[in-house]
Amino acid sequence: PPHNDTDVFTQDIGLIAIEEEGQFIGFNVAIGGGLGTTHGNANTYPRMGSIIGFVTKEQTLDTVWQIAAVQRDLGNREDRKQARLKYTVDRVGVGNFKLELEKRLGFTFLKPKEFKFTHRGDDFDWAKDVDGKWYYTLFVENGRVMDVEDNPIRTALMAIAKTNKCGLRFTANQNVMLTRISEEDKPEIEALIRQFGLETKQRNTTRTRKEAMACGALPTCTLALAEAQRYMPDLLTKVEGLLEKYGLTNERITMRMTGCPNGCARPYAAEIGLIGKSPGKYNIMIGGDVAGYRLNTLYKEEADEN
Repeated sequence: PPHNDTDVFTQDIGLIAIEEEGQFIGFNVAIGGGLGTTHGNANTYPRMGSIIGFVTKEQTLDTVWQIAAVQRDLGNREDRKQARLKYTVDRVGVGNFKLELEKRLGFTFLKPKEFKFTHRGDDFDWAKDVDGKWYYTLFVENGRVMDVEDNPIRTALMAIAKTNKCGLRFTANQNVMLTRISEEDKPEIEALIRQFGLETKQRNTTRTRKEAMACGALPTCTLALAEAQRYMPDLLTKVEGLLEKYGLTNERITMRMTGCPNGCARPYAAEIGLIGKSPGKYNIMIGGDVAGYRLNTLYKEEADEN
């Protein structure tokens, strides 16, 4: 906190790091998050994780182990669509799940510590890590590392990789981090970023586009019912026109799109979620929040671009 860059409440197990007086002391633990659903099956649904308490650093690994063990023993093994932890938590109840967990752990959870999330998307550009090394977070639209128009990101990343002077890390928001860059190597990496215009492209990209996500969908995913990553950039261009018209260009609006209801781009936790229903048709979900505390709800089924 305050950065919720992994959408922690959408995970089966969410660990929220807590610090006191500048020292990391442990985690608030959330259980039962998950986003996958099935069209036409009301027994499947997205769910945000429930915070059940605080554990110290030393207690964390055993806690995660035992959560998995409780799911192993109490989870549904008859119906695959009911096999996720979120359904077990709802079936037995959060309180009962916690009691069983505490019995196996041999200790009682402490009261959750106070925290606050303010945003989810990646923090871009240059920053230093805890060891004093530099890293650079690079915007990659919908995670597609490919050369398009004035954005030769594939060629740029290949050139950067060939220097062997940084690591490459994918983020939970479909971007790329150039990591572990020493002070003496930073100018070379920085020059390559400028050479390929990545810095300028990133600076001129709207906050809404930077925080948008889309799953792989067509043509690579056999579950896809509609387009997502190939269509999202064009849709965002039209959305940006509306943002400019109404003076909202500098606002951060979270938009996410998937080609099916399985939730791979976490659309149910977006302010605006678009869930593929059939070619060119999407369920529109609205009402999520910018920091990732709340699910959205269905606004309109099978909408087209108009």
